[in-house]
Amino acid sequence: MMRHAKSSWEDSSLSDFDRPLNPRGLRDAPRMGAWLRESGIIPELVISSPAARAKATARHVTDEIGYDHSLIKWEQNLYFNGTRAYIDAVIDADDSAHIVMTVGHNPMTESAMATLSDKPFSYAVPTAAIACFEFEADSWKDLKTGSCKLLWFMKPKDL
Repeated sequence: MMRHAKSSWEDSSLSDFDRPLNPRGLRDAPRMGAWLRESGIIPELVISSPAARAKATARHVTDEIGYDHSLIKWEQNLYFNGTRAYIDAVIDADDSAHIVMTVGHNPMTESAMATLSDKPFSYAVPTAAIACFEFEADSWKDLKTGSCKLLWFMKPKDL
């Protein structure tokens, strides 16, 4: 699960949905994608909010991991709805994908991470941070609250 990279507040005429990435976000999103690639963690399915800053983050990350943009699933509920939308997006994933990544917003991303974690999740989730969870099941539909083991948490400042 990933929080979108740092967005710009420069143009006050833009709606929240349309805010782009700022220079730091444009730097951090590809760096996080490169780190995923170098770590050998390549999502087989990317589900992203369609808001401009999340969309740009997803595209920069997928450029780095060699994932075709046309395969990104744009899920409006990741912008318009709460924490449950993030969990439902993963539950609804095709079981042929073994690694699924969401790209979304706070506080929902952080809340979804805490909800899924089998141990207390005490991380503040800055922009462009990624948490990797693992769970044992035959289907994403078996995903439950507290059923996931946190494997790692990475943020741009750690790179």
